[in-house]
Amino acid sequence: MFENILGQQKIKNILASQIKSGKIPHAYIFMGQNGVGKRFTAVEFAKILNCSVNDFLKTDAGACGRCLNCEKISKYLHPDLHFVDFAKQAEMRDEDLEKQKSLKIDTIRDYMQKEVATKAHEAKWKFFIIEPAEKMTTESANSLLKTLEEPPDNTIIILIARHKETIPQTIVSRAQTLFFQPLGQNEISTFLMVRHSLTASKAQEIASLCEGSIEAAEKLIDENESEGLALWLKLKNENLNTSELLELSRSLARGEVIEYIDAMMAEAKKDFRLYPSSAIKTLEYLSASRALLLKNVNAQTVLDNLFFDLAELKKTSKMFIKI
Repeated sequence: MFENILGQQKIKNILASQIKSGKIPHAYIFMGQNGVGKRFTAVEFAKILNCSVNDFLKTDAGACGRCLNCEKISKYLHPDLHFVDFAKQAEMRDEDLEKQKSLKIDTIRDYMQKEVATKAHEAKWKFFIIEPAEKMTTESANSLLKTLEEPPDNTIIILIARHKETIPQTIVSRAQTLFFQPLGQNEISTFLMVRHSLTASKAQEIASLCEGSIEAAEKLIDENESEGLALWLKLKNENLNTSELLELSRSLARGEVIEYIDAMMAEAKKDFRLYPSSAIKTLEYLSASRALLLKNVNAQTVLDNLFFDLAELKKTSKMFIKI
């Protein structure tokens, strides 16, 4: 069970044992830093208990991932999977998501408790995932406590939080707390290579910086991609003189140059349909530069030549005309 969850073997063993025994607590607190699998584990838990193909009492295979219940839960579309979070609160209050700073009593009382009192729509088990649980107001926590004191059958409430200091002890005492550990560097680097097709060296570099969080690792990837896009737009749309090109080359040569090249190649490919001849020439320049970098040719020299080549191409190509 829980084969899709990265790391967290102790927690997976605990949950699998409870599922097999049929002795499942009605409330949990999933505690730990962001990006270590808390919400993903909660959703996988809901899939296992509601899978209509694999019987969790007869198999260790977990959820099938293909039945209607599994598919709906995976897409967050199942009527018996409820997220009590800032997004739901913003929808209820017709407000911007950015304005949500705490989980208010209306969200618990008027949404969650109303749904708790109803029968399951399509599945056997109803799940309520409260996140971030530490942002509940005192009134919200007191309202939730009433539900935890008299939990309905086949209803599981999972509070997701980074810290438990602000969660009242009355709630903590009525839920099983599971502590999610930071993920190992090897686990994260393997994930990045498989999911994002990163090279082993780049995956290891990001894994060493993200402090055990997949979320932080993927943000680092996005930052690299954003920087590459910004560079491409600068070269494409701005008329840089020789000194500006040399200064840009000098500053970039200290960083991950191949990552910049890869990002620019991805952008150039997008322009292929509109400007095939220019895009092909650009890709040739970029590919040649990448090959030289892999041969450990001086990065600044490679960038100098690349930027001057692109500047020359820009003089005759509509692809590079500033708009």
